[in-house]
Amino acid sequence: MRHGNGTSPRRRRRVLAITRVARGDRVAPALSVAVISALRSTSDVVAVQSAADALRRLSTRAFDVAVVDCSAEPRADHARCVEFIRLMWWRYPWLPVVLIGKAPGERLRAEALLTGVRDFLTNDVSPGMLVRSIMRVARRHGTRVPSAANVAMIQRVCALLHEHLGDGLSLRDLARMTQMSRSHLSRTFHSVAGLPLRGYVRELRLKRAHALLLGGNLSLTAVAVESGFYDLPHFDKAFRGRLGISPRTFRARYSLGRLEEQFLST
Repeated sequence: MRHGNGTSPRRRRRVLAITRVARGDRVAPALSVAVISALRSTSDVVAVQSAADALRRLSTRAFDVAVVDCSAEPRADHARCVEFIRLMWWRYPWLPVVLIGKAPGERLRAEALLTGVRDFLTNDVSPGMLVRSIMRVARRHGTRVPSAANVAMIQRVCALLHEHLGDGLSLRDLARMTQMSRSHLSRTFHSVAGLPLRGYVRELRLKRAHALLLGGNLSLTAVAVESGFYDLPHFDKAFRGRLGISPRTFRARYSLGRLEEQFLST
């Protein structure tokens, strides 16, 4: 049996749409009725309006992708959204997230590194854009949820990577430390974390660079080296590719000194 749009029920993606992280009606969410309706034409959608409701749903049902709308949060404070997304990743690291935030959104995108966020859209998102994003990042329908043992093991690997970021741990080193073969570790990491191990290491380096750009006075070359990149061009390419902005522009727009300047001028 097929739905009216020709999609087999067995192939329809299971989407958790979180239209608000905190309860309240301060700002209308970006995920309008029209957008939710468009999603339902191709996917089985469960829409909730708080982080607590989302976690309850996740504890009882497997989803292929989550859409989190943070655009209703004040632009100056995305902490609640980011902490919720981090909590989701820690509990359900295999679940890819499409994050919606206010334009331009580079700061929120940077703060959401090392989580399940696989795509970032702004609050002028159209139904078609959201559907295409979900198609790109969603888990294949029917893919098994990783076992608790594998999740715990990959969490240990992530902790080792955080602890030894400056040491340049190789796949061989991690395999030895976890007593696994390199191929098994690589496959397990990807299935649990939703991205290759080298992709996670790149995110870890970008997270380090993000902190240095915001709070320090190091040169961009020094930031690149301190974050574990080969050189400034490699760093610039990785930063632009993931955050949609150059490191130089990001620092000029969001660094502590720049924000203090803006505050004093108001």
